[in-house]
Amino acid sequence: MAGTDRAENEAERAALRDVLSELDACLARDAERGSGRRRRCGLLVEQLRTTAAAFLQPELEHRLARHVDADDSFARDRIAHVLAGACGEAALPALLRARETDRNDDGDTMELDVLGLFEAWPETSLRLVLGCTDSDEPRTRRVGLWGLSILDFGGTRHFELIAGAAYDPDPQVRADVMSTLGSIFGSGDPQRARAILIAGTSDAAPEVRRAAVGALSSVRDEMVTDILVVRAGDQDRWVRYWAAWALARRPAPEARAALERLTADEDAVVRDAAREVLALPVKFA
Repeated sequence: MAGTDRAENEAERAALRDVLSELDACLARDAERGSGRRRRCGLLVEQLRTTAAAFLQPELEHRLARHVDADDSFARDRIAHVLAGACGEAALPALLRARETDRNDDGDTMELDVLGLFEAWPETSLRLVLGCTDSDEPRTRRVGLWGLSILDFGGTRHFELIAGAAYDPDPQVRADVMSTLGSIFGSGDPQRARAILIAGTSDAAPEVRRAAVGALSSVRDEMVTDILVVRAGDQDRWVRYWAAWALARRPAPEARAALERLTADEDAVVRDAAREVLALPVKFA
């Protein structure tokens, strides 16, 4: 009986390897991937999303890293989906590594798989993302901050950790902090979040100023309005762009004057934003 079970297991593994080979062929880079090819790949993916395919984890992780390096979002998403379905909790480290160099800016579904694993294994997920925040690599720290913003909804447990990252030596990390504190996470300590965001508007790195200005758009007090008016004259065009949108619907005359100045900005994108904002109805308190 043991010999029969072993033979069946080996046959099942061989069959799953064959399916993975078929998926490799289906994912081979083409100039176009039509609906037929997508459906075919999808069927193969579903065949591999079984715990019986967990033995393929090293090979799946290798493929995922390769597709991320190749910037092939179609293949990356399919392999990530297989890895999450076949390996579950054990897939988290590889998917978090993939997110270090892939920020999910192209509407992909890999992030959905990571979020699904976060929901299914919150304790393991929290341990891993906390480890990421301690990394020497800025891109790994960014993944950690992102993970915390999801797992600590409302910033009730780890607000101080993200607030401390506002002083990180890497500007991209600091920019991520600004975006995070401008979200629901900032409600963990609203006054501290506000102070950090205000400080961020004067950061030496333009990407940090952009994120801080954008995050302050929902803060409506006079002091913040005055800060946004100053940022409307920033040397970085994207800071001026986000300042224009952050000044939207603010009744202060200083806000309108700043927007009117921006309609004559040297940059067309900024001019267009200012004109759109000025066309919006202002809600007076």
